[in-house]
Amino acid sequence: MPSAQQVLTEITQALAATNEALRTHPYPRALARGELPLSALRDFVGHQYHVVRSDLRSMSLMVHRFADGPAYDFVYGLFQGEVSAQRSLLKLAARLGLNEQELERYEPQAGGFAYAANLALAAAHGSAAELACALYVNFQAWGENCQRLSAALRQKGFTAEDTAFLDAFVAHPPSEQQVLVLLQDGLDRGVTPRAIHRATRLFQAYEQLFWDTLLALGRAP
Repeated sequence: MPSAQQVLTEITQALAATNEALRTHPYPRALARGELPLSALRDFVGHQYHVVRSDLRSMSLMVHRFADGPAYDFVYGLFQGEVSAQRSLLKLAARLGLNEQELERYEPQAGGFAYAANLALAAAHGSAAELACALYVNFQAWGENCQRLSAALRQKGFTAEDTAFLDAFVAHPPSEQQVLVLLQDGLDRGVTPRAIHRATRLFQAYEQLFWDTLLALGRAP
């Protein structure tokens, strides 16, 4: 049986092309260069409003499922971060002229909500090892794109308060050491490297679909 470090390294290497595509996704760059109108960011906020609300319920379930195991601190930390994200997202929405009633009425695209649907499924049925690895790898790519998007908005006059939602994902990434402990625990309990790899691959694929969907919406006539 490979070690947790070996599994994490192999997964990261296998997903290198997808991870690079995410880190260099054209959406933040297009927004920074003015190739997309600033109004396109409303689709980002509209989708995130529904994604965050769904993710909060998913993470609440994870806290309940893993309350008496080694994954508790990891998933509870994610839950706390999501609670904070929900508040700061409303500030970004307000900067764009959107109130919560308008966000409630926003209809997300399937491609923009697929990540949240996948997290809900994984939260209900996935092992702690699968979730820890998938979210750790995913948050790295998500955090980098949030950083790129935040930088683009700062150049357009947005304040630190406006971009707090984006900046939080850069400042508080999951701990690799925590993830390795949970990976090893899962491997010791019989979770297969293939299952962990599959979970991580799907999260990254749905993340890419999210950004692709936003880019298509921004470019739509």
